[in-house]
Amino acid sequence: MLEKILEGCDKLFRKFGIKSLSMDDIARELGMSKKTIYQFVTDKNDLVKKTFHFILNYTENQCSTIKNETNNPIDEILLISRNMSQQMKGINPAVFYDLRKYHPEAWLLFENHSQTFIYSQVKDNLIKGIEHGFYRKNIKEDILARLYISLVQTISNPELFSNIDYDFSSVYHEMIKYHLNGICTEKGREYFNTKISSN
Repeated sequence: MLEKILEGCDKLFRKFGIKSLSMDDIARELGMSKKTIYQFVTDKNDLVKKTFHFILNYTENQCSTIKNETNNPIDEILLISRNMSQQMKGINPAVFYDLRKYHPEAWLLFENHSQTFIYSQVKDNLIKGIEHGFYRKNIKEDILARLYISLVQTISNPELFSNIDYDFSSVYHEMIKYHLNGICTEKGREYFNTKISSN
């Protein structure tokens, strides 16, 4: 039952943001009583925290599966990018603002996820890309992994893109292209361009 609640909240938060939804709204949208929800959470803040813990666990499992099943570092990052873009497609920009301002514990989960899991994934990808000859040998993996995280955090800022007609997935896709074009060797760039042109 808890998983059903968290899956439902994930969809609701993506569509409406977090602050605009009361516990009454959530219960009504999920087709259950508040009493049922309160069997699993203590309050709305706890619900938000558990929902984002659920989302991040799902994301980590998806990324780990792609990493284990893909040997090519460019394919890996493009598949993860496609997966992330699908997850973020149509997301209400208010989600990130609401998390930062009203649910700092849930936001801290997101921050820790970036600083640990995403960091290690990107750094491993950079090392693998150098070994395959797709990325330049003179790049500094630690610095670039942190810059990547910084870019993700930047594009998560709803105020930055509030006046343009692009959703998060489009911005994220452009960020990936920017990242890969900056680190690829000629061999890597040729391969990357074939992948882009075939999509």
